[in-house]
Amino acid sequence: MLTRNEKESIGLLQIGTFLEYFDFTLYVHMAIVLNDVFFPKTDAYSKALLASFAFSMAYIVRPIGSFIFGILGDFWGRKSNIIITTLMMAVSSFFLACMPTYTQIGIKASISVLLCRIIQGISSAVEVVGAKIYLAESTKAPQSYFYCSLISVSIYAGGFTALCLCSAMMLIRPDDGWRYIFFLGSAIAVIGSIARTKLKESPEYLVAIKKVSPKKTKTLTILKAFQSSKRNIISYFMIEMLSPILVFVSFFYSGEFLSKNYGYTPAQIIFHNTLISLVGFTSTGCVAFLTKYFYPLKILRCSVIALLCFLPFIPTLIEHSTSVWEVFAVQAVLFSLDFSVGTAIFARGFPIIGRYTVLGTSFSLARAAGAVFTSFICVMLGEKFGFVGVAGLLGFMACLYLLGLFLFVPCDEDKFIEKNGFDLSINHQVFPTD
Repeated sequence: MLTRNEKESIGLLQIGTFLEYFDFTLYVHMAIVLNDVFFPKTDAYSKALLASFAFSMAYIVRPIGSFIFGILGDFWGRKSNIIITTLMMAVSSFFLACMPTYTQIGIKASISVLLCRIIQGISSAVEVVGAKIYLAESTKAPQSYFYCSLISVSIYAGGFTALCLCSAMMLIRPDDGWRYIFFLGSAIAVIGSIARTKLKESPEYLVAIKKVSPKKTKTLTILKAFQSSKRNIISYFMIEMLSPILVFVSFFYSGEFLSKNYGYTPAQIIFHNTLISLVGFTSTGCVAFLTKYFYPLKILRCSVIALLCFLPFIPTLIEHSTSVWEVFAVQAVLFSLDFSVGTAIFARGFPIIGRYTVLGTSFSLARAAGAVFTSFICVMLGEKFGFVGVAGLLGFMACLYLLGLFLFVPCDEDKFIEKNGFDLSINHQVFPTD
């Protein structure tokens, strides 16, 4: 049974992650409107590349921010990072809400928006990694499988709520309604930061930090974590590269397809994406529930194999679609395959002191590489080969993901649970904490 403090921590982290990704996805889903507001109007192909650049910027800078904040998280604890990153999101959302348009100040508007996206990208990466690590260290396996999976549910819930408000505001104030949403996002991020001050430091971190010898500085301990985790770093990198292309294809590329082939307006695309997000939220919640009964890595292997089996049919289904709902069905299948339930296992696969830096940097590098590589390549392949090229790229990334799953080495405790099942009546061994 969870203690009162554990329940409170889980609740605060879920709410905070919800608020953080509410703010982060506001720009993602309003991009189809904001690109016209803050960037120069060009031809369709150049516009797609600009959209890809804006999408990628939030990921490109993540490794630097994750490395810096990772060191801070390993030196001074997890709690302070979680609070600071939420405040960063509040500030960037506020500035976006106040930003003059391209028509008013020219290229300065474009540069300012990209700077805000940089702050949001750093904030969201550090936030989600910090929340996952905190929960992995504050709850015991196999309970942690479910509670860490709820972080992804909160991410989808934040995105879905943001989309609902975007859809409503596009109907009420199509010209400047997005400003009001960003003001709201800024306000709720401040509330989230204040609420998180009630968190206590991760107990597993507190135990591990006491074991660091005075002769063995924290810096050396972090460097040792990188050296001892080479295989898991590479494996985790391959695993985390898949998510950006799924998001890009499901929202951005498919949105452009709907606009070009079905004459969808920005408001219609946002509403369409709201329904897709609802599918993601529902399926993620269902898969998170399954982690109470099934080992997460087995669920992930089944998910990626299902994706690989489905991919050959995507080009035909999309390019020969006769209605928007056929496109929606393909998007729904892509978004119903949850690839995030291994959070607790991946976090515990790295040493406690150094975990924040190693995991955060690996996560951000993978997402940056995935976002830059797949978003630009998707545009180019889509321009030349249509959805055949996009499906081929998806297949390549899915194969990398599957390889990463088989190469990743879980900690002894998670190996024990995979072998013996979830029967808590079994007398578990005592496993080292670092």
